[in-house]
Amino acid sequence: MFGVLKKALGAGSREVAAAYGENKDFLEAVCAGVALVAAADGDIEENERQKAVRILTNHQDLSKLYKQPDIEQTLETMFRRAREASGRQQLAREIDDIKSRPNGAKMAEDVYLVALDIAYADGELEPAEEAVLKKLAARLGVDPSRFEF
Repeated sequence: MFGVLKKALGAGSREVAAAYGENKDFLEAVCAGVALVAAADGDIEENERQKAVRILTNHQDLSKLYKQPDIEQTLETMFRRAREASGRQQLAREIDDIKSRPNGAKMAEDVYLVALDIAYADGELEPAEEAVLKKLAARLGVDPSRFEF
């Protein structure tokens, strides 16, 4: 019985890997979006860090593709980059990397939605976070009004 379950779970992981690719572009793009929103007000708060780790390690697709230590390490790298203007430009390039992927439109939506979750980590959307979300949506080619529910 456990063999059948293990095989089924493995098949699900392979489907996700095939859809998102077996490299780190998707993870890096998601973490870059998270870092940009978290740093929007000039400071990455501890609750934003904790929520980011929780959201990313429990994400339906990310959790199948990447191990928790890889997620946490990539997220910390992106948080460090978000401190400086040159680092934020590098984050924008990480986001651009997914656009040409075969499943780039879905990846773009996921990047935006995870960033939106982080923006609401403290229970409210700050004007600086909202501005970053608008820039992020434009860069990703995502229509934020599709997610107003």
